[in-house]
Amino acid sequence: MALILIIETSTTICSISLSYKNLLLKNINCYNFYFQHINILHLFIIKILKSCNFELLSLDAIAFNNGPGSYTSLKIGLATAKGISYALNIPLISFNLNPSLTKLYNNFLLLIRDKYSQYNILSFGKKIFFNINKYYLFQLIKKNLIKTFFLYTRYDVYLELSNILKFNPINYYFINTKYFINIVYSKYKNHLFFKDKLYLKYNYI
Repeated sequence: MALILIIETSTTICSISLSYKNLLLKNINCYNFYFQHINILHLFIIKILKSCNFELLSLDAIAFNNGPGSYTSLKIGLATAKGISYALNIPLISFNLNPSLTKLYNNFLLLIRDKYSQYNILSFGKKIFFNINKYYLFQLIKKNLIKTFFLYTRYDVYLELSNILKFNPINYYFINTKYFINIVYSKYKNHLFFKDKLYLKYNYI
């Protein structure tokens, strides 16, 4: 059996999924402009297990996002995942936003926000660019070279990129654990577990 709980806390969005192998059983998300992970993450875990008629003891593995993202938010996700992993003696799996999304999409812009500012990460071709200038971003959109955006909240389109995005049709997605089910299950099958449970060098920004 491969019942896996997946936790995503890299941005203001709090997202968790419960999957069996590579099949999604349940997905819960909170899209909020403010960081609420410490208040809702554990309640979400209880809710998603209860709604699927499972208990914590039923879990075979737990996965968490290793960044990039807000340092404090990532710590909350890791601490939760580590605690459950230790308590149940089940594998701990980490995944990373950039390579995970690159396997699904060719060119995309990932918006990340910490407590004080916003960052962007552009995956274009086989290269990754950090904090690309909005003028150059506009040129890529105008030439239809980038059409996919991953957003940290429902408000960032209007607050940060409204003047750019109105020119061309864009596919908007919000960071969601359901995108990483196949990658997490692949790591589970191949026993690619997070082994160093005492320390994690964050891939934060």
